[in-house]
Amino acid sequence: MAHFLELCIETERIALLSIKAGINHSDDQSLFSSWTGHDCCKWQGVSCNHESRHVIKLDLRPNLPENYDMPPSKLNSSLIQLHHLKHLDLSMNNFDDSPIPDFIGSFAKLEYLNLSNAGFSGAIPHTFGNLSYLPNDLHWLFGNLSCLRYLDLSSNYDLQPNDLHWLSGMTSLHHLDLSGMDLSNVHDWLHDINMLSSLLSLKLSYAQLQADTGGIHDTTLPHYLNFTSLTVLDLSENYNLNITLPQLLFNLTSLVYLDLSACSLYGKLPVTIGNLSRLRVLSLHFNSFDGVIPESFGNLGSLESLDLSENELNGSIPESLSNLTNLMYFDLYLNKIGKLPKSIGRLQKLQRFDLSSNQVQGWIPASIGDLRNLQYLDLSLNMISGVIPESFGNLTLLQHFDGSVNNLCGKLAETMGNLVHLHGKLPESFGNLSQLQYLRMQGNGIMGGLPESVGKLSSLSELDLSNNNINGTLPKGMGNLCKLQILDFTSNFFSGGIDDLVDGLSNCRGNKNGYDSGKMVGPNILRLGNNKLNGTVPENIGQLSQLSKLNLSSNSLMGVLTESHFANLVNLAYLDLSYNSLQLNVSMNWKPPFNCSIIKMCSCKVGPVFPTWVKTQTQVEDLCLSDAGVSGNIPAWFWDIRSPMAQYLLDLSNNNLMGRLPSLKNKRFNLLDLSSNRFEGPLPVLDTDPLVVINLSNNSFSGSIPSYFEAATQIQFFSLSDNHISGSIPSFFCNLTYLEFFDVSNNNVSGELPGCWNSASALEIIDLSNNNFTGKIPDGLVSLTSLKSLHLRNNGFFGELPLPLIKANKLLILDIGENKLSGSIPTWIGENLSSLIVLRLRSNLFTGIIPGQLSKLSSLHILDLGHNNLSGCIPHSFGDFKALVVTNHNESEIFYLHLESLLIIAKGLQMEYSKVLSLVTSIDLSNNKLSCELPEELTKLNGLRFLNLSGNLFNGRIPESIGDMKQLESLDLSNNNLFGTIPSSISTLNFLDYLNVSHNNLFGKIPSGTQLQSFDPSAYNWNHGLCGSPLQNCANETNLPIANEEGGKGDLTEMLWLYIGLAMGFIIGFWMIISTIIIKQTIRIAYFRSIDKLHDWIYVKMVVYSRRLKSTFSRRN
Repeated sequence: MAHFLELCIETERIALLSIKAGINHSDDQSLFSSWTGHDCCKWQGVSCNHESRHVIKLDLRPNLPENYDMPPSKLNSSLIQLHHLKHLDLSMNNFDDSPIPDFIGSFAKLEYLNLSNAGFSGAIPHTFGNLSYLPNDLHWLFGNLSCLRYLDLSSNYDLQPNDLHWLSGMTSLHHLDLSGMDLSNVHDWLHDINMLSSLLSLKLSYAQLQADTGGIHDTTLPHYLNFTSLTVLDLSENYNLNITLPQLLFNLTSLVYLDLSACSLYGKLPVTIGNLSRLRVLSLHFNSFDGVIPESFGNLGSLESLDLSENELNGSIPESLSNLTNLMYFDLYLNKIGKLPKSIGRLQKLQRFDLSSNQVQGWIPASIGDLRNLQYLDLSLNMISGVIPESFGNLTLLQHFDGSVNNLCGKLAETMGNLVHLHGKLPESFGNLSQLQYLRMQGNGIMGGLPESVGKLSSLSELDLSNNNINGTLPKGMGNLCKLQILDFTSNFFSGGIDDLVDGLSNCRGNKNGYDSGKMVGPNILRLGNNKLNGTVPENIGQLSQLSKLNLSSNSLMGVLTESHFANLVNLAYLDLSYNSLQLNVSMNWKPPFNCSIIKMCSCKVGPVFPTWVKTQTQVEDLCLSDAGVSGNIPAWFWDIRSPMAQYLLDLSNNNLMGRLPSLKNKRFNLLDLSSNRFEGPLPVLDTDPLVVINLSNNSFSGSIPSYFEAATQIQFFSLSDNHISGSIPSFFCNLTYLEFFDVSNNNVSGELPGCWNSASALEIIDLSNNNFTGKIPDGLVSLTSLKSLHLRNNGFFGELPLPLIKANKLLILDIGENKLSGSIPTWIGENLSSLIVLRLRSNLFTGIIPGQLSKLSSLHILDLGHNNLSGCIPHSFGDFKALVVTNHNESEIFYLHLESLLIIAKGLQMEYSKVLSLVTSIDLSNNKLSCELPEELTKLNGLRFLNLSGNLFNGRIPESIGDMKQLESLDLSNNNLFGTIPSSISTLNFLDYLNVSHNNLFGKIPSGTQLQSFDPSAYNWNHGLCGSPLQNCANETNLPIANEEGGKGDLTEMLWLYIGLAMGFIIGFWMIISTIIIKQTIRIAYFRSIDKLHDWIYVKMVVYSRRLKSTFSRRN
């Protein structure tokens, strides 16, 4: 009998077996493996009362991860046989969206009920009627559970109760978790919960709580909260609350844990938050709080975790926070905090501190070295400047440091050699940080070389110093860093070779339990691109078998790469050797050990024939063999490397490839660049659906633009320039709303442009120059609000400039030269197109005056109005071009010019500028009908390099201050009516290497100066009064008027009166003598007798001299 009492109740054992039959734990049998025998009290998950042997606890929670996809189960109604249950846990099962069984409410003794994440669902009726049986009514289900202390219905995302009145009977409830339920339709949920005076923990996370229905507005809040003993409150991820923090909340002075993250809370943080002095965890993450952090935060002396990230808090971290001496976690990510307090070092228990993505300025305080328990520190994406303090070396437990994208500077300290467990970037004095495992310092101003002691960092896993100013050679000891997984030195100034680094890493072997396992280890990622590395690529780089990404691009590496360089790179997925001086020399049948997804060998010589090893790269998604020295036809197999549905990027530009391209209809290119080759024939048939970039420029393609481009709805870059394309521009280009770059220049395209472009277009660059277009420029084309560059040069466009151009306020470059445009130059160009850098209206039919408003173009670098019919004067305001006054230009202003090319007349020649266009500043007003004197204000343009005013009607003198234009390289004033002397100050123009002042009325000596005497004499021709080198010497240099001497010698007015005086004197003297001879007969007779005597004397002398010569000549014979 006694033995019988030790067993569980038979009916309950049978019930348990029935329950087991419905539970599907096919992937985890550990729970039910013990469910054998007659004593169910010994089964796992089952507990019985020691005296009555009734089952009082049933825990069917599977031992599987929370995100595991459980197979569906069914809850057997036999559960109702367990009348004495006090503890029931069905969490983490999958009851396949079934409703919560109605018999749950019959367990009157139940104290613990956990149905979380169990796949229950069901709509809750809006009314309860007379509390009669309602299968989905939670009031009926739970209303009798008056003993319940713990209730968890969380993560049943399809449970939708209509109210929470059913909670009213649970007067003993301590823990309530309804997280993840849909409470959006529940009214007065706060009032229902407020009845639970014994509540210690309340979790309503992600419950879709509504402020307007929940009773938590100031007008509907209860006068007090009954659950004053509450220690845990979690309302996180209720994104629609959209309220300020209720003051009533701060009366819950027993709170230890408060999570209000992601609730759309706003306003300032109240001072009364300091009342919650027992708080250990406070999370206000991802809200819209603004203002400063209150000083009262310093009262939260028990706080261990503080998360204020992703708000709009500003100002400094208050000094009072130094009182939070128990704080271990502090997150201020993505706010507007401006300063770190000097007292930050008092938070000596701090282990994790995230201040990234703020507006912190100034230096890192030295007291940060007092945070000796710090393991994680993120200061990235701020405006921190200065050097990292030496005290940083005290952070010996630091495992992660990210100081990237700041203004940190200085050199890397030798003491960094003590960083035994480095995994990340290297800032300054980290010498004693023996536990550091993660360090990022990209995007700062770190300078100097890497100290040799970096080779002691034997546990270094990741080192990222990219985008700094570090120079010098790579330390020899870096090859000892056998645990290095990621090394990124991209975009620095490292020089020298990589032999020592590669030699060391290629000899690394795994080490396990102190013994050399012999297994090859080494970096996964090696990025050394965009430096000044030189020498050859060592052959044993092919032994780095763990490499998945290798980038050596944009250096000065040279030499030949053989098959040995790639011998064991079996894991390589990314290879970039571009822009070096490398040559690949492998056999025709070489099969690389890798199958890369990205291969970039731009400018690497892999030719002369198309490389057959490419055939093995069946996974390639991005292939660049541009400028690779490849000639001939592309083999047919190349187009079948990838499966027809695969998308990839292909760049074969700048080679000597030729022939006709096959149909590429089944090839899905995102980028196709075949520019600068010798392809011919019609454009290939393409699948344009995935196409984003197509560049077929500088070939010999012919025919019209195919209609299939109408389907290229994703295209952004389209270039067919420098081919033999004919026909017209199809109107479907107006519908390609993602198109940003459109270039069909230098072809034979004709006809009028379509007028269908509208504001939906994203076009930024349009180049239609050097074609045969006619008609007027369409209004829609020039009114595109995103337009930045418009080239229509050398076509047959006529009419006036379209008024809608006034809307193109982002326009930087306007080149419509060499057309037949007419009318006056509109004043609104200067008033509305304020971003213009280039304005080129050359060789058109424009008339009228030059509007002075053009000087408002403060960014203008190039102005070309030559070869028109403009008249009038140069506006005096032309001295106000701001970008031409200064000699140093903002790089951001002229960056766009690096992408452009432009024809400019300078130094007597027409030249196309492209790579150096950003350095050009030019004004060309040549070959018009401009007159008046040259304005003195023009010489204020100290940054101007080219000035061409030739072929006009300018008169007056060359301005004396021409020497102020110190950057001037080319000056052409020929074919005008200028007079006076050449100012001597022109000899101080040290950069002047072209001068033409011919065909004017200049006179006087050419000023002395090395450049002026070195110019060809033709530069001064047709100025009849000019003399001096390189022309003939001046006849009497001492009497010549010299320009700019003694306050205006040689002034034109004085010279003019001098010549007039000489002429008048000659005339008066001549007629006085003649009048005397005519009037006085005796004088007249005497005058003519004297003339006769003089004649006779001269005759006699000539006869005598002639006879003497004859006599001398006779004697010699």
